[in-house]
Amino acid sequence: MSETSASILEGSYPALAAMTRDFTAGAPRSFVISAEREEVYFLRGKGLLDPYLNLWALDVSGAAPVERLVVDSAALLGDSSDDVPEVERQRRERLRETSAGITAFSCDDSQRLATFALSGMPYLVNLEGDPLVRRLGADVGVIDPRLDPTGHRVAYVAGSTLSVVDVATGHVMVLAESLDDGHVGLADFVAAEEFDRSRGHWWSPDGTTLAYEVVDESKVETVWLFDPARPTSQPSSRRYPRAGTSNPGVALHLTRLDGSTQVVSWDAEKFPYLVTASWPVRTSADATGPLLTLMSRDQRLQAIVAVNAANGQTDVLLETRDDCFLEWVDGLPTYAPDGRLIVGIADRESDTYRLAFVEAGTVAPFSPVGLQIAGVVGVGESSVLASAKVTSTSLVTAEVSFDGAVRITGEDSAVTRALAGSPEGLTVSASTSLATTSMSFRIDRGGAGSWEVGSFAIGPTAATPPVNPQPRLLVVGPHRLQLAVLFPSVMPRSDERLAIIMSPYGGPHHQRVVGAARAFAMDQYLADQGFCVVVADGRGTGGRGPSWDRSIVGNLGDAPVEDQVAALDAVLGEFGELVDRDRVGIRGWSFGGYLSARCVLTRPDVFHAAVAGAPVTDWQWYDTGYTERYLGHPDQRPDVYEEHSLIPLAPRLERPLFLIHGYNDDNVLFCHTQLLSSALTAAGRPHRVVGLSGVTHMPVDPVIAEHMIQLEIQFFREALGTRREGAGSDSTFDPEVP
Repeated sequence: MSETSASILEGSYPALAAMTRDFTAGAPRSFVISAEREEVYFLRGKGLLDPYLNLWALDVSGAAPVERLVVDSAALLGDSSDDVPEVERQRRERLRETSAGITAFSCDDSQRLATFALSGMPYLVNLEGDPLVRRLGADVGVIDPRLDPTGHRVAYVAGSTLSVVDVATGHVMVLAESLDDGHVGLADFVAAEEFDRSRGHWWSPDGTTLAYEVVDESKVETVWLFDPARPTSQPSSRRYPRAGTSNPGVALHLTRLDGSTQVVSWDAEKFPYLVTASWPVRTSADATGPLLTLMSRDQRLQAIVAVNAANGQTDVLLETRDDCFLEWVDGLPTYAPDGRLIVGIADRESDTYRLAFVEAGTVAPFSPVGLQIAGVVGVGESSVLASAKVTSTSLVTAEVSFDGAVRITGEDSAVTRALAGSPEGLTVSASTSLATTSMSFRIDRGGAGSWEVGSFAIGPTAATPPVNPQPRLLVVGPHRLQLAVLFPSVMPRSDERLAIIMSPYGGPHHQRVVGAARAFAMDQYLADQGFCVVVADGRGTGGRGPSWDRSIVGNLGDAPVEDQVAALDAVLGEFGELVDRDRVGIRGWSFGGYLSARCVLTRPDVFHAAVAGAPVTDWQWYDTGYTERYLGHPDQRPDVYEEHSLIPLAPRLERPLFLIHGYNDDNVLFCHTQLLSSALTAAGRPHRVVGLSGVTHMPVDPVIAEHMIQLEIQFFREALGTRREGAGSDSTFDPEVP
């Protein structure tokens, strides 16, 4: 280990977690497989502390794997810094991307070439033989370059234009220009933030046509972000579609290389959301075009449509309805080799997320009941490679045959996620479990051999002092809530009961209790400061099927609070001799921040202190795609929004509340914390607020991360009367001191 590496490991756990991006720095990611050459391409730094992701190749065609560095980001940058365009910074915020260097790359279908953007400049590299890297064109501020499947051209967004550069000649052609109040070739805000779609342009399989999103934001409200620590800097603006207001207008255009353009035709009033888009090959069809998933604004009506590339007309292949909301499966819809449409469905009768064929508008599920499909990474001649759940806390790689047979890789108490591959070829997966804090990455060729992909990542056990998560998993109550309970690595004396800190997210579709020790590293660190930490997944948090996910609709307030109370009661019943029911705190970020604040406001008899990080406090100020899915439109259900707002609850505060928020947060705007703080002040209720200068929704600065968690610990020690390290007596929080 280098001296620099050793010095980092001497830092505190919070600083180390931030420096290593939650212990993912140095791990491989973004895998692409060349089945023909039996090579796997991926991104990874050159070591634990390498700030840049680089492009690597691993040759598994021989008896032993051979690894090589294809593109060195630092060498390519030279003395220049990695200057990322502002639009790209915003795009990365939607992706929760915190890395630098080559954060994404695109290959042609034969994996001979790869393209990527570095410091806003597009590059091309030969993946065969000598990895010659060359600059493409003269544009700067380039975002999301994509090779066409034939490897002849690269499309990218630069400023207000969508351009195509010829790989052989370097000639650049502007394909489309954005509107004054909009953009082309990039995903709209709602799609990127709430529908997990980061792409905004797609090549046809023959490389002659580009489909791209055209976004009109002229009717979307503008919000302004400012930093009080920089009063001479101008505020920056964002188009932010908050609940009940106008969404961006979304269209899809098809432009051929001869310049002719078709506008894709669909009823945008009925289906304003473009949820998924792809351009898969359909060998059995004479004319092929993009495959789209469209959704109504209330997300209760969904259509999967095929686009005719010749005229832009759409053919509805499947239309579905749901009284609560509809969803999508990553990697779907797509076509099987025989031309049949494969979709993901929420089978309400069996309460299972399943794979299904669609023929003549009829759905025929083929994955078995009970196997909850989470995502698809590849389709073979007769089967699908997917990530799936067999238990609520596990994840497995499942090869699902078209006849319903399943071959599973992974344990039902661990996490094994399929990352790339196809059922009949090489596959890449990542695995971890409750027995380890490390993540292993493996390449498999069925039963014909497997290889590990090298990783430089470390785990929390490398911290000083080490953090070794030891969660105890429980299933409790009539809703069979999943809990993880963590105690200090060194327990206090037998007559000293521990204060409890609840540490939930608690919101829809986000599990915290999983079969991976690394998921509880921060919770164990908190426990080691002298607390019992409880992580509880309430209703709607995912992993258990369609009914569980929909049980939260219309009730994002009381139900999550009730589930945290039920989880606490179970812990008191199981470990009553070790914990103190009269000293209970709760902490969370984002929805978890909302839940934490709501708990102390509505149940001060149970929760005695709360830390609310970047909390939603008034749902009318959160975005349309998420909020209206669960609460409906505020014009139609104003009473529901009033019931879920924390602002009217402000006069009820009688427990210590600590609010933390980044001024530059463009996901949960800082106004949420300001609105609640103003209401608390008007009601004469003491509270604490820390605004983080220059911080978005993801605090990643190691210094801020370290001090932020230390402030939380200090707050809970004061508020809950716990013993300080090295102190001879307990100290208590004075509610009269803000």
